[in-house]
Amino acid sequence: MCSGKNKPDFIGSRKSEAGIGDGWGLGKMPERKFSFHLPAGRVGRKELAIFCRQFFMMNKAGIPLFQSLQVLGEQTADRLLRKIIKEAVVSLESGKSLAESFSANSASLPGLMINMLAAAEASGSLDLTLERLADNFEKEAQVKEKIKSALAYPAFVAVAALLAVVVLLLYVVPVFVGVFEQMGASLPAATRLLLAVSGLLQKYYLLMALSIVLLYLAGRYSQKMRAVRTCRDLLLLNLPGFCLISRGLIISRFARTLSMLLRSGLPLLESLSVVEKVIENSIASAEISEAGLRVEAGERIAPAFMKSRVFPRMFASIVAIGEESGTLADILENLGGFYDQNVDFAIARASSLAEPVLIGAVGMMVAFIALSIYLPLFGLSGAL
Repeated sequence: MCSGKNKPDFIGSRKSEAGIGDGWGLGKMPERKFSFHLPAGRVGRKELAIFCRQFFMMNKAGIPLFQSLQVLGEQTADRLLRKIIKEAVVSLESGKSLAESFSANSASLPGLMINMLAAAEASGSLDLTLERLADNFEKEAQVKEKIKSALAYPAFVAVAALLAVVVLLLYVVPVFVGVFEQMGASLPAATRLLLAVSGLLQKYYLLMALSIVLLYLAGRYSQKMRAVRTCRDLLLLNLPGFCLISRGLIISRFARTLSMLLRSGLPLLESLSVVEKVIENSIASAEISEAGLRVEAGERIAPAFMKSRVFPRMFASIVAIGEESGTLADILENLGGFYDQNVDFAIARASSLAEPVLIGAVGMMVAFIALSIYLPLFGLSGAL
């Protein structure tokens, strides 16, 4: 169990979740001066996987905790993680626990890691916890790399096609403008549209480029708004071709993370509170929060997911079996592996379908431009 001084301050009741981020409460507001601070970044999953794996091996080899962190603080390549480790070493020297030392940088570290470290210190299972954290972060990093790899080729084709179209509109189409004017004949609607787009691009290309940048920045900023995040998350859960990947990622992360937390000795209610922050989808987080409230009221977790918009009924039925048999952690681990495989298949399928669609779209754009240019020329040759 996670209790006592080893428990970081932000691990509390569900009523304290009105704060910002991972455990920032709004109860006590320190006096602040007007100053500008860059927001703290977050350590990547790949870097966390390497750190936890090395920390696990050094701790298992019998190297003292303080010495292990000193070595890792010098050898870690990631600058932010190296700074966090060195600050944790200083905190350990002052008598704080391992979880408390890392919780000072909770804005840059996942709450899952800090909560599991607190539970590991309370139960004396630091080795096993570090190994589980390493496995979890490695899995998340692998999924992220698979998604990047699947999107790399379609993104390259899309960017190359866009650049080709811009070059054609800026440098090739204007060459034919004079020819069409000398012809004096009426131009097809497609040709008139092409010439209009080319003229607008030549006159306002700087304004268009600036507009694209501003739209991108506005999109990034709007992600901080709850309504925008909700719409985005709802779209990802229902968008054809991506909904299977999005739902699979949510369910696999929920199952694997909850299984890890339960195996580490955290109570179910507290584990759900941690998982709620780990899931990067507001719709799913709201449903997990509702499940936590039901568990707090004395109900079981499975009925809370029976009418879920994210979790299928099969998932809820299997979880119910795990609750009744007392093997919830094992069931969740198996479910996590099952949905991980589904995500892999969905990513491969989406990638294989995206390639011909993009090639067809590029071919249609090039064909439209070519026909728009040559149709008037064909009409002129026919008249002659």
